[in-house]
Amino acid sequence: MSNINVIPFTELTERTQDLSRSGADTRSRTRGIVNDVYTLEIPKVYDWQWMKASSSISCIAEYNSGVVNVNTQDTVCTFSGATITSAMSNRKIKFSNNNNVYDFTYTDGTGGTINPPLSLATNVSNGSYTIFKNIFSLPSNFDHFPVNGGLLFYQSGVPTPLPELLDDDYYEQANASPSATPDSCRPLEPDVDGNLQVEIIPPPSQAYILYNEYFKKLSPMKEDTSGTISFTSNSTSVTGTSTRFTYMTTGDYIRADGFGVNADSVWYRIKTITHNSAMTISQVFRTDSSYTGTYTISKAPEMPYQFHNAIIWGAIEKLLPDQSDPMLLMAHMQYAKVMSDNKIQVQSRHAKDNIELIAEDIEYRR
Repeated sequence: MSNINVIPFTELTERTQDLSRSGADTRSRTRGIVNDVYTLEIPKVYDWQWMKASSSISCIAEYNSGVVNVNTQDTVCTFSGATITSAMSNRKIKFSNNNNVYDFTYTDGTGGTINPPLSLATNVSNGSYTIFKNIFSLPSNFDHFPVNGGLLFYQSGVPTPLPELLDDDYYEQANASPSATPDSCRPLEPDVDGNLQVEIIPPPSQAYILYNEYFKKLSPMKEDTSGTISFTSNSTSVTGTSTRFTYMTTGDYIRADGFGVNADSVWYRIKTITHNSAMTISQVFRTDSSYTGTYTISKAPEMPYQFHNAIIWGAIEKLLPDQSDPMLLMAHMQYAKVMSDNKIQVQSRHAKDNIELIAEDIEYRR
């Protein structure tokens, strides 16, 4: 059994192969399945508290200085008494006496273009306008908001969740005129970098901060075995030959393969990485022997260690092709037990709550 509570990715894979009696040629397939259970299966069962993350969105004040001229069915905007900047590209613009909202692109200090062309039969002549930003990118690890709202707007020191609007509600309730107080939001498609976006409703008229609580998505785990390493007895220093330590990060785990693999692994947490061939570990290497040879650096699951066995049993379920294999039934039962035990533990921590139906649980997926 491992010397630490967590089970790093490499050991999860080895244990899964061992228990499922898979051959060495299935190592790549097993790694993929272990990551699928970790990143897809376990997170979708429940809104686990350990998957919560937070960030903030800095909302930008609208800009409406001076006046603007735009001809109907044209895209060119000419401003007077205004200073237009390149930062205003990819924002929205709305004109007085014209109900549509247009995409705005900066041209120079006094001009820009809109998309689509100006609608209706009347030109905007020395008209008022507002340029605003109502769409913001969410963190790269964003998966979804909590069911009761994840964007928080503080009013009088009290956090007010902004509910998500579905399309039907959005079309009936959304207001395109900027306001100092948001009342809802709408998740949107990813930006050019692949990050999901959110629309603030109504658009911000002033600069304010929205706090963002959300459930994150987990990144696949990885390992590295490039080159060889040298451990010195009773020391925390580790040196490598033809290694690439910077491919991994501090907080990952390293083992000397010659002293045990699979459930016999002895892992050391990585404390610092100086460069590709030098690092330190958080505790001294064994006092009876130094070591030079093969090694493994591995990430560990970003979840409480109580869930790690569920990754193994869930992966075994997917690996075994024979429905009559007794191990398949055992894997199914063990996976279900770990999930059930952890749900009970989460719910029991809310002792003041009297949950009579599962639908009353705030973490239940509606």
